[in-house]
Amino acid sequence: MSNLSIFYADDDEDDIMFFNDAVDSVATSHTNIIELHIHKNGENLVEGIMNNKFKNGVVFLDVNMPKKSGLELLKEIRNEPTIYQVPVVMYSTSSSKVDIEMSLNFGANYYAIKPYDFNDLIKMISDVSKINWMSHKPDLNNFILVK
Repeated sequence: MSNLSIFYADDDEDDIMFFNDAVDSVATSHTNIIELHIHKNGENLVEGIMNNKFKNGVVFLDVNMPKKSGLELLKEIRNEPTIYQVPVVMYSTSSSKVDIEMSLNFGANYYAIKPYDFNDLIKMISDVSKINWMSHKPDLNNFILVK
């Protein structure tokens, strides 16, 4: 059994519910303890990560949010000395080459296109939850998780 913290920033209520249900399914099927921290619009996300004493976890950032974009949050995380190494997955419906390249350039570990199928989302979260981020170096040829 392993513990994992997932910080998730998104502005869409349906996407939040879909993601939350998938995390619950992953936790149940793998007997993992997963703490999901949801931050609507990314508000207080950086402070939340810093206050959590982030040890084993990952951040999922929606690219397009009205108050602060996922790319802005990614830059904040990468510029914060205490959390700059936190693994970040950009998570968006956008398959725009510009969004993907900016995510890579700003230091995201992966870019995931939001799946429409619940089982695909479960698989993606499960795969991400199994990564040993302390030793893992992303393969830039596999930067996009869900196509």
